[in-house]
This record gives sequence, C-alpha cells and structure tokens, in this order.
Amino acid sequence: MQLEARSPATGERLGAVEQASAEDVLAAAARAAAAQRVWGAVPAPARARYVRRAARLMLDDLDELALLLAHETGHPRTEAALGELLPTVAGLSDLADDGPSALADHRIGRPALLRAGRRAFGVQEPRGVIGVLGSADSPWTEPALEVAASLLAGNGVVLAPAAPLAGERLRAAFLRAGIPGELLAVVHGDAARAALPDACARIVSLEGPETKGALLVLEGAPVELVASAALWAAFAAGGRHPAAAGRLVCVPSVAEPLLGLLRERALRLEVGDPASEQAEVGPLRSPEDLAALEALVEEAVSGGAELICGGPVSVEGLSGPFYAPAVLRRVPAGARILREAVPGPVLAVVEAPGEAAAIELVQGRPMTGDRRARGGVVSVWARDRAKGERVARTLEAELTWVNEHGAVAPGPALRLQRHVAARQVASRTAVIGGGARRLPYDPALVRARTAATRLVHGREADRLTVLRRDAGPLARAALRVGSGLLRRR
Repeated sequence: MQLEARSPATGERLGAVEQASAEDVLAAAARAAAAQRVWGAVPAPARARYVRRAARLMLDDLDELALLLAHETGHPRTEAALGELLPTVAGLSDLADDGPSALADHRIGRPALLRAGRRAFGVQEPRGVIGVLGSADSPWTEPALEVAASLLAGNGVVLAPAAPLAGERLRAAFLRAGIPGELLAVVHGDAARAALPDACARIVSLEGPETKGALLVLEGAPVELVASAALWAAFAAGGRHPAAAGRLVCVPSVAEPLLGLLRERALRLEVGDPASEQAEVGPLRSPEDLAALEALVEEAVSGGAELICGGPVSVEGLSGPFYAPAVLRRVPAGARILREAVPGPVLAVVEAPGEAAAIELVQGRPMTGDRRARGGVVSVWARDRAKGERVARTLEAELTWVNEHGAVAPGPALRLQRHVAARQVASRTAVIGGGARRLPYDPALVRARTAATRLVHGREADRLTVLRRDAGPLARAALRVGSGLLRRR
C-alpha cells in the first residue's frame, strides 16, 4: 500500500512511497545490523568524512531541498532554508569536526604510575541499530543530525520520517556521500513506526513536548526585543518548530506597549504560497488542523479573551487551509488554548497582576495543578539579567533562555551520547604481583594501602603521623611495584 504526500497549500499529489509492514521493518533492521558489524570497525575519523561529505551535498542542493520542504510541509521556502537546511549543514560539519574526539577512549582515574600499574579507560561502543522517529516539527534538521550522529557512532539506522519525500531525499544524500545502502533504511507509515521499537536496539524519538513553549515577561523587560522574539517564536514555520511558543505571560506595566507592537508586526507578515520567497507564513497542515485551531480560538474568546488580529484567510489561487498570525489578549488562565499544542500561528497573551503571579502561571500550577512547563521551553525577559537567571532556575522547563528565545541544538558530544553504549575497561601489567585485594590477604600490603589512602584522602593534619607510623610498609610496597615495572623492560 502506498502513502501519498500532498501539498498542504494546494492539495495536489506530490508523490508516494511504499508503506512498510512490521516484517519489512524487521528485515530492514536485520540488513542494517549485518552492515553495522563492518561499519562499526571503521575508525571514527574515517566515518566522519562521510558525514562531512553529506553536509556539502546538502549545501549543493539547498534551493532544491528548500522547495521540496515548502511543497511537502507547508513551511515557507525561506524558513525551510534558514530554519532547517542551513542549521543541518552547520550541525553535520560540527559532528564531523568534533565527533571523533568525543567518541575517543578517555582515561579514568589517576595515572597508572600512581595506581601500581593499573589503568582504566572509558570506551563508547556502537549500540547496533538505532531507530529514529521523526517529527513534523523539524522534518529535516533533527532527523538528519540524529542519523548522522548514529552513523558516526558506528551504528546502523532505521528512520521513520514525518515527511516521507523529505525522508527519502535525506537517505539519498547520505548514500551519495558513500554510506552503504544497507546501513541506513527509511520506512514509512504507522505500522512501521509502531514496529520500530521491536526491531532496533534503541529508539531516538524526535517528538517534542505536548504543549508549546512560553515567554515570561517581567518588569522592565525590553519590549522591542520581546516583540521580535515573540513574533518568531509564535509564527515562524506556522508555529510548528521545536522552540515554538504558544503563550506569553506578562506583567501589567508592559502589556499595552507589547500588545501594540505584536499586533502591528503580525499584521505585516505575508501569508501565502510557501514555494514563494516572499511568503512568511504558509498553510496549516490540514483542514482538520484549521477546524481544531478555530475551535480553540472561539472557545477562548467565549471565555473572555479578545482577538486583536489574525484568523482564517484565503490566498488567491490556493485551496489550502491558511490562517493569518493571531494574537489573543486577556486570555483566561484556565483556557484550553493555554494547555494544548495549538496547530497554527496563534499567540495567547495572559496579563498577570504581578510578577509572582506571572511566574506561577508559567509554572502551570494555577491552571491545572501540575507543572506543565516541564519538558517544554521557556524564555524569561527582564531588565536585570541576574534576576532573570534566578527566575529561570525555578522554572521546570527542559530549556530556558534569558532575554532571548531560539532553538539551541545540543553539541556533538551530547547528541552522540544517545547513540553509544558507555562502559569501562581496566587493566594492569602482568609482571607486577597481586595487590592488597587478593586472598590470602597480605597484612603488609593492606597496611600500605590503608596508609596511602589516608595520605591522599585523609585530613592534612594527620599526614605526618601516617608517614611516621607507616613509612616502612609504604616503602616496601613501592619497591615491589618498582621492581615489577623494571622487569617489564
């Protein structure tokens, strides 16, 4: 059975891919596992060259890929380039540059000379086959970076993309870079996504939090900067990106000037064909999303909110569901639009009576009794940076900014951690005899080990006493180690 991809702007058929069954996913994972056994033995610096080559190929195809994303996802063409493709090229280059050193073995503990010839290393090994579950919030950047990190770590990959045509082009880019075809599989459809956990050693899900992020605006905040950040956070990519914000909570002193700027600038945004370079807001994903969005806005207005701009709009020559960027003010703290991930460009503004109440509202306790900010993103805006940082530490969000709002991708080392199995290897030279922890116990070695531990980790005031009392056992133990090291030569 085929899965069709249609343009959300026009409804036209863009192409189709074959949906995968559970058996297809298992077979793809088995092929990837067979290829991974060879791929995992390739040194990380050599694997990094394939990642760098993929980045350059994507840059070569920038315009074509931006147009593909615009047609398939509805993200404006310029947004696809700036928000998806260019960050991918930079992220892949960073992985290629810094990934091999992050994957290298690293020494654990003190030098071997201070540990009687013992040494220990932390090693990071491939997990096998990694399953990557794509998300529509980032149809290209996040899957590309996770696939690259997994391959760089020595794994095979099975990717279930949210945008099927983009997923196929992503695989093609890595294959053109020289990655073996069996090592990277792309599977489509709900059955494939459901089967992925049973087929792979580990799943990396790119699904974001259930609610959008928030902006918390405190006394003296820079209103101009807040308005610019809120415009991007709420309306870029139609409010469908990993750092998207659906609500803004502010104190009374900034409400009027901020709302004035938001309305003025939102009205200037051009809603249109995502394939056009002039469009700044594209269509919603589906008519169902439009219906859900309208219901949430109407419910908020019925509850006392005021819609100061935005709403459904028609675009000449296009039949898709378009919605002009909307700003709601005086949104009741219990409104459903504050609790759900609104599927479109809407910013709900809550005017709190003071700073303490504003912080409580972002935490979520007055609205639902829980802490809904957990797992999402929040930006705190304040004149005093130190104050903003103190407030940010109290918010249980996955990522918090102060006086800025934007996606921050994890560095290569952090991203690679999802794709490796960390373990420890310890050794000692074979010519040095057994230590204190051997049966039967050697009382002299036990005494020497105790004395050494007191010298290194004990109170400074006791060190002279230890040296006077246990100098003999320490010297004999040192001679034993030294003679063992000499026999190695």
